[in-house]
Amino acid sequence: MSAPGIITNAPGSAFGALGKVWNSERREFISQQHMDLATIIHDYNPYFSLVYVPENDRDASDTKPFAILDSTPGNPPYIMRYLSELEMLNPKEIIAWIYMGDQKHHSAQEIVQRMELEEMAERALQLKRNEEELLDQAEMTATILSGGRDHKNFYRHDGRTYRR
Repeated sequence: MSAPGIITNAPGSAFGALGKVWNSERREFISQQHMDLATIIHDYNPYFSLVYVPENDRDASDTKPFAILDSTPGNPPYIMRYLSELEMLNPKEIIAWIYMGDQKHHSAQEIVQRMELEEMAERALQLKRNEEELLDQAEMTATILSGGRDHKNFYRHDGRTYRR
C-alpha cells in the first residue's frame, strides 16, 4: 500500500456532482463528490482530512481505500475511520458519523449510549434472522419426516433426494 493521497477541493464545485476532475498534483482523476466531502470535513474541523490510496496503487487488499485522518496538534495523527467505495457514495452518513461522535456537541455518555443502542438493534436483527432460519429448517424437517410433499418415501429439495 503506498502513501495515501489527500483530497482537496477545487473552487466552484457543486456538492453531489458525480463527475471527475483532473488533479495535476496527484496525476489522476478525482471524484468531484469526494472533493466536496473533503472540503466539508475540513471546514468542520481544519485538522480533519480525507485521505485515500490512489486507484493505480490499490490491490485486492484495499477494500477500504479511503480514510478520515485526524491531525490535531499535540496528538499523533491517526485514522478515525476507514471507508469503502460504497460508503463514499453516502456522504451524508459520513458527515453525520463525524458530528455524532464529536464530544463538542455530545457528551461521552450520549455517544456510548447511542453505540450501545445500535449494537442492541443489530443483535435483535441477527436474532430474528436466526429464528427464521431455524423455523425454515424445522419446516423442512417436518416435511421430510411426514413423507415429503407427495407422501411418498422420498423428498426432493435443491436437487437432492432425501429418502425416508
